[in-house]
Amino acid sequence: MEMLLSVLVPIYGVEKYIERCATSLFEQTLQDHIEFIFVNDCTKDNSVVKLLNLLKKYPHRISQVKLLEHSRNRGLAASRQTALNHATGDYVLTV
Repeated sequence: MEMLLSVLVPIYGVEKYIERCATSLFEQTLQDHIEFIFVNDCTKDNSVVKLLNLLKKYPHRISQVKLLEHSRNRGLAASRQTALNHATGDYVLTV
């Protein structure tokens, strides 16, 4: 039986880093049994736009990505909790 890995990534003010972070995640050798959960905590920059543009380069990852949106900024801990609430993996990793 294969185990699923959930990778949780809060997004707020990470425009400078989101492409490098997501590229590193999407290029991991683990191709199956992984989900990426990004939580937009009402970031005011272009972090989400950059993530969505980068995802076009990794079409095989699109089905593995969940992008969740907070209706108001709630902070890092709440973003991680939101992601955790939606995680289906046997193992969880936060980035």
